[in-house]
Amino acid sequence: MINNRDKMMLKNFGKHLKQIRISRNQSQEELAFRCNFSKNQIGNIERGEVNPTLSTLLQLSEQLEVSPEELLNF
Repeated sequence: MINNRDKMMLKNFGKHLKQIRISRNQSQEELAFRCNFSKNQIGNIERGEVNPTLSTLLQLSEQLEVSPEELLNF
């Protein structure tokens, strides 16, 4: 079970991910395609509805051309 602090962290991460994606002029569809994810998966992460795995975070950072540290600096 996820506690309230973790829920807020996931929501904040999702907002940060969305800001990075938009700053790179990528749609959810484009990022999903590049990561071999579904558009729904990207949306779920951006809304803070799921806790992404380490491999998901690494794939996102690679496709958004940011370091993992930058991706997690929210």
